[in-house]
Formats: sequence, C-alpha cells, structure tokens
Amino acid sequence: MREKEVRHVSAEIISWLFYPPLVGTVFFVFLVFWYSTDLNQGLHWLVAISPFLIFIPLIYFVISFKLGWISDIDLTDRKERPIFLSAFIVSLALASALLYLLSVPTKFFVYVFSGLVMTVVTSIITLFWKISFHTAVTTSVVTAITILGGPQFWPLFLLIPIIGWARVMLKKHTFWQVVGGALVAFVITEGVFLAFGFNVLF
Repeated sequence: MREKEVRHVSAEIISWLFYPPLVGTVFFVFLVFWYSTDLNQGLHWLVAISPFLIFIPLIYFVISFKLGWISDIDLTDRKERPIFLSAFIVSLALASALLYLLSVPTKFFVYVFSGLVMTVVTSIITLFWKISFHTAVTTSVVTAITILGGPQFWPLFLLIPIIGWARVMLKKHTFWQVVGGALVAFVITEGVFLAFGFNVLF
C-alpha cells in the first residue's frame, strides 16, 4: 500500500474512532456509572437519559438521511447541519433538565450542560463557517476529564492535533476550522465549569 493510501486509511480510522456522537456518548455512560451510588441508580439514570442523548438523535438522523435532508454521516455540507443540530440541541436541553430533576451530582450535570452550551455556540458558528465538530467534541470531553480528574489527564490533549490532522487529511476541514473547533470548545467548557465554581485549567 502506498504511503498516501496508508495516511488516508489512518485518517479514516481516526475519524471513525472519534466520531463526535460516539465520543460524547461513551464518556457520558462512563460518568453515569462513575457518579451513581450503585448499579441500580446508574441504570436508572441511563434509561431515563438515553432516549434524549442517543435514541432520539439517532432516529432523527436516520429519518433525515432517508428523506435526503442530509447527505452523509459527517454532515459534510455545512448547509445541512442545522437540520440535525437543532434537534440534537433540543435533546441535550431536555437531557440537562432531566438530570437536574434527578438531582445527579453537580459534576455530572455540568458536563452535560457544558456540552449543550458548546453545541449551541458551535451550531451558530456553523451557520456561517464550517467549524470542526470532531475537534470541538473531543476537546470538550478532554477538557472536562482534566477538570474533573486532575492534571494527570493532560496527555489526552495530544489526541486533538491527531484528530485535526485526520480531518484535514480527508479534506473535510481546513487547518483553521479544526483549530477553531478546539479553541471554541475549550473556552466554553472552561467557562461553564468556572461558572459553576469549579477550579479550571487556567
């Protein structure tokens, strides 16, 4: 296999491994069982929230794809993004409200709420500029992990330039679009955690 093909395949694998909904969902499930007092409580939270964070967005995406409202899983066409993102924002808002009503630990609630704020801001930006959601979501998650878990998780930030390289390599984004996604997500995640009284990274 030629070097260029190897780079392309590597970029495809990286993009799939760090597909935004997958990254956000995996860390969400981890936090469910990390902050719950026992397995039953964790399952209760997961059953209550999953429709809003997983099933409703997934079903809406499939319907949108079948009806031709969106053309691919990456939402490559910037003009197609608001169709899906608007529904996802509503789902995140409902999930945040439900978590608040369930009286989950503040750390858990703030993670989901910061994701909501980040998604709203990046969705507004994407109306005018095709910002990278791959780097935005991963940066948001890594920032939250480092705030919640401590400085030993700083090396996870090395994932962000790798993901950015993959998106540029696949010509899905420009250099500044992946940088923009990372910077916006970092600032928003830090800002939301700071607003709730957490010690942030800077």
